[in-house]
Amino acid sequence: MGVKGERFEEKLGKSGWISLIVAVILAIFPIYWIICTSLKPQIEWLAVPPVWIPSKLDFTNYLALFTGKSYAASPYGEESFTLLITPVQRAILGSAVCATGGTVLSIVVGLLAAFGISRHKIGGGFFPLFVLSARMIPPVCALIPIIVLYSTLRLADTYMGIILAYGLFTSPYSVWMIRSFIDEVPVQLEESAMVDGLSPLSAHFKVTLPLIKGGVLATTLFVAVLNWSEFLFAYTLSHKNVITIPVQEMYFQAAYGILYGPQSALGIIAIIPLMIFGYSIQRYLARGLTFGAVKR
Repeated sequence: MGVKGERFEEKLGKSGWISLIVAVILAIFPIYWIICTSLKPQIEWLAVPPVWIPSKLDFTNYLALFTGKSYAASPYGEESFTLLITPVQRAILGSAVCATGGTVLSIVVGLLAAFGISRHKIGGGFFPLFVLSARMIPPVCALIPIIVLYSTLRLADTYMGIILAYGLFTSPYSVWMIRSFIDEVPVQLEESAMVDGLSPLSAHFKVTLPLIKGGVLATTLFVAVLNWSEFLFAYTLSHKNVITIPVQEMYFQAAYGILYGPQSALGIIAIIPLMIFGYSIQRYLARGLTFGAVKR
């Protein structure tokens, strides 16, 4: 272990290690419990005392999500009845389309607006705060005007309508995060490129954008998590044509009562795409999240 590691251990101390271990356990336990519940038979969902480790790995909850059947076990370990539930393929597709479209729209708007604010001072000094103020108001306050507008434009219960809502309500985050990365790139680099014949727009995208690629990907992951887990707009603006995973989770509870196994299984399925995306861009995240941490 290096000198830095030894100094870190000295500063942390015994009480610090205990606090760190407790914090890690508290952070990991909910994930462990949802995985555990998704693999339990129904008889163990509400067992008293709780079943910390499933007696056997039961993948019925995952199969039920895609087949539309939830097999309920009797206290004697025999199948007692079959409960039909709504298959989740359409919810997974809806979340994928809406979250992807909303994230792309948010990043495109955020990138262009961030270049305008950072490099061209569009709107003056107050404009960035004005953009962020869109997120200072609770989204529920905008629901009634949005519903009226969507009904007039026939965007209610459509993929395009939800994509627009996701993109516009997450774009303030994109603008502020990407702008902070652009501000850390010296403007002299773009000026040198323009002297060599590039237009201002080309200089933005050929010089600055490659340098802030990690920051843009970090912003993309952040916005994707927000859009993937969004419930309010998806539930309010959709009726039957569009459904997302968070809305499907709510339907399980409202329509079928306590279905902790399938609900937990759907939660695990919802986590997997974000984990894959985060893992695929992890080499850019450290650079993106620490970009500009050391001031010149």
